[in-house]
Amino acid sequence: MKRAHAFALVSQHGGKPCERVTKDTRVVIVGELGWPLQEDGRPSKSLTQAKSYGVPIVSERRFLEWVGKISPEEQAKAYTTDELAALSKLPTDVVEQLSMFGLIEVRDGRYGFRDLAAARQAAQLLGSGIGLSVITKSLREIRKWLPDARLSNLRLFPESKDRILVEQARGHTDSKGQFVLPVEKTNHLDADEAFMQAQSAEEAGDLQSAESLYRRVMNLDPNDPAAGLNLGNLLRGQHRTVEAEAAYRWAVKADPNFPPAWHNLADLLDESGRLTEAVDCERRALTADLQYADAMFNLALFLQRLGNHAEAATWWARYLERDRTSQWAERAKRALKYCEMEITSAASTAAEPAEATGRS
Repeated sequence: MKRAHAFALVSQHGGKPCERVTKDTRVVIVGELGWPLQEDGRPSKSLTQAKSYGVPIVSERRFLEWVGKISPEEQAKAYTTDELAALSKLPTDVVEQLSMFGLIEVRDGRYGFRDLAAARQAAQLLGSGIGLSVITKSLREIRKWLPDARLSNLRLFPESKDRILVEQARGHTDSKGQFVLPVEKTNHLDADEAFMQAQSAEEAGDLQSAESLYRRVMNLDPNDPAAGLNLGNLLRGQHRTVEAEAAYRWAVKADPNFPPAWHNLADLLDESGRLTEAVDCERRALTADLQYADAMFNLALFLQRLGNHAEAATWWARYLERDRTSQWAERAKRALKYCEMEITSAASTAAEPAEATGRS
């Protein structure tokens, strides 16, 4: 879509299109064939200004949904930013950059299965020395001959630090679609391919195949906790509590510093009435990531229910340092006030016997 066409659509729907980002800008759209990064890999001026002003940045696909040109994607959104970062082994700021550049898409603060697949592939490319600017620029070129190409539905390989190859049925092509090298066909899935197939099967509702594939990944790569976490979530959704707990425990054994698995295990234990064990698991999640907001929230809630209002108040306050505006923040504020009242009441009660003794 040309910029003029996009501007006309905005005007037709009662909006006011702008050439530049200002403090009054309501949203910035990143075109799928646009170029959001400069040659040195830094964000463009528009994106930098949007982030500094706190202006939301969304993809062209979302824009087309808004104006009724395409139907909204029916993709389950299961992962928070922290969970996606842990599962893909990317820093949270890189996850936010991927979202900003339209490589993944957040909705209501959560990401879906395809976003996780895209983030994991981005992590592999970045780990191979490929720059984010190269990934974004290569996708722009690939979309010229594969319009629906995304990180989640491509198999990309680094040939050099500034060149990406695309796996096709008949071999490798470069980002412009030129054939490069034949690839031998194989019937053996590697762990990453099996993981992506498991996600696709789960998203399609084929839970039996998804379960089988996740278990296969766990055998192929016993050091990657992601398959155990996803399998635990899948089994928990089927009320197979004992098996779900086993899957979560496999994940934390594979990587003891994997916060989402500790957090989900804690939630499962709480539902089973094992609150003290749940507290311990949330502590383990926060040991692995002291900024893990979901674990802060649940730990505060569990401690409050156990009557440990002083420590609960500490964690409620820490949670509110990270989140002051969501519906969860409102609940945290009420809980913090309740804990503070309980602490004050307990202190007054403890002081009463001493005062009575003094008067006698």
